Amino acid sequence: MELREKALELFIESKGKLSSQKIADELGVSLNKVRNWRKVDKWKDKVNKRGAPIGNRNALGNKGGAGAKKGNVNAYKHGIYFDESKRINKAYLEKILPKALVNIMVNIHDEDPIDKLWKDILILEAKIINMQKINYVKSKTDMTKVLKKETWGDKSSSQEYELQFAWDKENATMSTLSKAMDTLAKMIKQYDEMIHKNWNLVTEEQKLRIEKLKAEISKLNGNDGDSKEDKIDSYFKKLEETIKDVE
Repeated sequence: MELREKALELFIESKGKLSSQKIADELGVSLNKVRNWRKVDKWKDKVNKRGAPIGNRNALGNKGGAGAKKGNVNAYKHGIYFDESKRINKAYLEKILPKALVNIMVNIHDEDPIDKLWKDILILEAKIINMQKINYVKSKTDMTKVLKKETWGDKSSSQEYELQFAWDKENATMSTLSKAMDTLAKMIKQYDEMIHKNWNLVTEEQKLRIEKLKAEISKLNGNDGDSKEDKIDSYFKKLEETIKDVE
């Protein structure tokens, strides 16, 4: 049984009295995730529709329908929720996808969309910071010699090198960085929109994340006389501190 179904079952068994926090503790998932399930799947409606009141005779003589065919998954569909694991199982996925990829899919199956996007933001930030360190240009005389081609003969051998001068490395870094920053900005904007659409469901930690990121980006775009390169360096130093603070 999926965690999402188990959470609903616990809520129904308690006749709607079990809190989201207790359900989260019982299943070992985040409170925000349980709150999201509770809202999207309309738990209260399902508790209220759990059978007719005592003395109700409307169902007398009604044997009910024949029911859906075995294996039918329509009952799992509710609103935006549809559990694809009910249609395609792990064994089938392993026949068409690498096992490592299937294991990752299983692990992230119940991950909260907001937390998932935040994780992707952190991964991109880490890659950008790492790129800054790898492509760091010390001075205008900084040059990198890269082996491009090597051939071997009976009596001789030859090597072909590519020389990367300081301005080449700087231009390449700035171009790549600009594209990465655009992507990061779009992801942060999407995260911000998701937070505000679900403001009553998100945790204080999730709200704090976006506020800190927006504050640092606004400083980067400020008009304080610093060059763009200096602002970028300053931004990433503060960004590293921000990541440590909110994790």
